[in-house]
Amino acid sequence: RYDFIKDSKLQETLYLFSGYVSFIYYDELIKNNYSEELKEIKAHTIFVYLGSIIESIIYEFVKSKLTDEKSKRKYLEIEEFKSLQKIKETENLHICRLDKKEINLNDSINFNALINWAKDKNIISEKILKKIDNFRKMRNLVHINAFLNYDEEKIIWKLEEAFIDTK
Repeated sequence: RYDFIKDSKLQETLYLFSGYVSFIYYDELIKNNYSEELKEIKAHTIFVYLGSIIESIIYEFVKSKLTDEKSKRKYLEIEEFKSLQKIKETENLHICRLDKKEINLNDSINFNALINWAKDKNIISEKILKKIDNFRKMRNLVHINAFLNYDEEKIIWKLEEAFIDTK
């Protein structure tokens, strides 16, 4: 249930994503006799959607906790080097200045940053954060280079554990 989510559009989307995960699992993986390769792709799709559900819940949770200015500065302020002048003798040297800017929580913060913030603030247990980070890693297998470097057992065998962890 997503009753704790205040944004009704997000709540509706989370229910839709959850329904899609159930559909893929029960109607696609369980009922059909797909090849192992296709089952792996379908299992990965489930991880993408579960990871997105978890990320949005963590985002909402962190957003509700990120209220004091000191925390906001630590997690939303970044430093960037701004090139002022290129040194002509080389292509790689510039005269720069270090600028600070605050990123927008809604647009720029990523799943890993949310996990790190929750870890630093000790607002979610290490055990749960480890499970959340595992979802993040499985979801990131959507990137070909991450998928090709995934050495562990087949993704489909991780689904049962993932469903238990999601609860």
